[in-house]
Amino acid sequence: MKILITGAAGAVGSTLISGLKTRYILRVLDSVAITDIEDSMTGDLSDFDVALEATKDIDAVIHLAGNPSGGAEWNDILPNNIVATYNMFEASRQNGVRRIAFASRAGLLGAYPKSVKRTAELGPLPQNYYSISKVFGENIGYMYATRFGMEVVSVRIGNFKRERDHPEHPHQLSHGDCVRVFERALIHPNISYEIVFGVSDSNWPMYDLDHGRNVLGYEPQDRSEIPPEDWDM
Repeated sequence: MKILITGAAGAVGSTLISGLKTRYILRVLDSVAITDIEDSMTGDLSDFDVALEATKDIDAVIHLAGNPSGGAEWNDILPNNIVATYNMFEASRQNGVRRIAFASRAGLLGAYPKSVKRTAELGPLPQNYYSISKVFGENIGYMYATRFGMEVVSVRIGNFKRERDHPEHPHQLSHGDCVRVFERALIHPNISYEIVFGVSDSNWPMYDLDHGRNVLGYEPQDRSEIPPEDWDM
């Protein structure tokens, strides 16, 4: 399988490169140069021609690229997160890409009380333009899956840090589980469209991880342990 990773220089992208490069053929793309992968592109995905070139001869895409700031203004979000995401889906369709794993965010459900278990059925409550772009990405992914027959998984990533491997909270994603959830998003058979949570396991059941197990076979291996008296705090 030949995989394109966009936004590959970021924390999640770098982790996925390390975890996947020995098992798959990778092409990487970012606005900055990545020198340790032979098939590396530098470009701006708000340019459709860049997206079209990047998706040539690709089997599957992990789309991470975009402005990651919750404080980003609309003029930054529109080209980098919305136009670029449309370009990736449309270029992938035109080039016959089979599957896309779209990096969404678990924070779409952050406005719910912590006592409410997060499930894929809960409606998103976006609180900034960045979150709006993730709702857009999830929904355009659904459209491309149902209208064009592409296979799309939206991975709602929790808190992820390059410098922190092991989770300390149910909202967090470890490095190893990051690789596991995105790999399963690309290789699990019989997918049309799914939303799963990209978080590690925890004794605090804040997130519905059984859904990811059932639809993707995603089995998180890292786990946070939170004293029950600290739940909901």
